[in-house]
Amino acid sequence: MARRKTEPEALPRREVILSEAATLFARKGVVASTVREIADASGILAGSIYHWFGSKEDLVDEILTAAMRDLSTWYDEAFADARTSSDRLRGLVHAAFRTIEHHPDAATMYVRDYAYLATLPRFAHLAMDGMRVRDLWLNTLQEGIESGEFRADLDPELVYRYLAYPLWLTAGWKSGVDRTLPELEAQFTALVLEGVTPRN
Repeated sequence: MARRKTEPEALPRREVILSEAATLFARKGVVASTVREIADASGILAGSIYHWFGSKEDLVDEILTAAMRDLSTWYDEAFADARTSSDRLRGLVHAAFRTIEHHPDAATMYVRDYAYLATLPRFAHLAMDGMRVRDLWLNTLQEGIESGEFRADLDPELVYRYLAYPLWLTAGWKSGVDRTLPELEAQFTALVLEGVTPRN
């Protein structure tokens, strides 16, 4: 009796499909991308994708879930060592840029396609993940205001909105900006901290 191929043999092809799908989703958007295009980019027949994934949405879910899982881990790491609100704010920014570095296509997908994905029941977990991220930012800003570390006239909700969306947009700056991600992070962090700390 012939033995079936082992899972390690199948894994590289699966990773190729995920990578090509992420690139296509980031470039064209989830709705405009087709399974056939993903298959062509992966060097396989369109029907073969269903050997590894049940649908296009399965690909989207796995790509975004991996990014959010890493973001959550890096947030936890940053907060574990933080002693002040400024430390925590730096940690939030660093975790976000680290996620953009390791999951640039997923970050672009999240910004571009969140409104559409939020209408699909299977992606309800994205809203929950987003609320956790929002709460971390708001709590950090509020604690900094209450301790006097941040300006008393700040509205945490508005500050979060002003900062978070532009931060994630940097995932799309692959061309046109001659700066490394660490340089962008340094500039962003300096801008944030100078904007929220009290003036002497």
